Amino acid sequence: MDVSVIIVNYNTKELTKACIDSVFAMTSGVSFEVILVDNASTDGSIELFEKDERIRFIESGKNLGFGKANNLGYQYARGKYLFLLNSDTLLLNNAIQAFYLQMEQRDASVACMGCLLIDAKRKPTHSYGRFPTFWNELVRKPFRTLQRVPLIRHRFDGYDDGPLSVMGDGCFEVEYVTGADLMVRKTVADQLGLFDPDFFMYYEECEMQYRYRKHGYISAITDAPKVQHLVGGSDVSSKSLWGDRDVESLVICCRKMYGHKKTQMMKYGWAIAFIPMLLFDGRYPVSEKRAYMRRLLHA
Repeated sequence: MDVSVIIVNYNTKELTKACIDSVFAMTSGVSFEVILVDNASTDGSIELFEKDERIRFIESGKNLGFGKANNLGYQYARGKYLFLLNSDTLLLNNAIQAFYLQMEQRDASVACMGCLLIDAKRKPTHSYGRFPTFWNELVRKPFRTLQRVPLIRHRFDGYDDGPLSVMGDGCFEVEYVTGADLMVRKTVADQLGLFDPDFFMYYEECEMQYRYRKHGYISAITDAPKVQHLVGGSDVSSKSLWGDRDVESLVICCRKMYGHKKTQMMKYGWAIAFIPMLLFDGRYPVSEKRAYMRRLLHA
């Protein structure tokens, strides 16, 4: 078996069905299986997918969250590679084969690979990033907020995460790939584990790839696969910019990466970095911004 595709579903029946259909419609040239983990959905998902003979359907019995549900699917995986795919994604070409061929031609140090995602409007969307650090959170996020201010926007044009290095053949190295479309070398997961079970949702892929990098493995982006991410469609818990679990997961991630003392210092830096959003970002009400600040300082 070349690839085990693992999808987690929680009350996103129609999105998940479209995702699975796109996998079977677009994939050829590789042997693959689709493992669907359902997090105790109540929208008719169980009744629909338990009858789908194309997939291996696993009922978790409760809402495990993203990371632990993927870990459950991983226990049943037989593929040389794991392909973790959000339920709100669509494959637009033979993406799984493209990922497989890229991973096969890379040396074993490449543990994770993703692609340049596009959103529902077919515009580029978040596909990779840098590990959270004091510098990233204190400087990078305010710069992005300041870009919304017309008078000073041009001063920060082009400021982004950027690749770490160009690897050739349409690939470049990054610190971490987002979990929406993440191919993982199974031998590395067998060696170092997949997602840390302390996470419910968000930042689990960041911590995992930081852990891998500490052991000499790297992550990469390839431009060959084409995947559309209907951003936020699989998160039915919150449609705001800062969900209830986002801040808590960020703090958990940093504590695992840097320890408690350094994370506490970083939290106060982030609070300072948040000031430009309070002043300039008018997309969200002040009450929501204050709630975010409270969650950050008490996480």
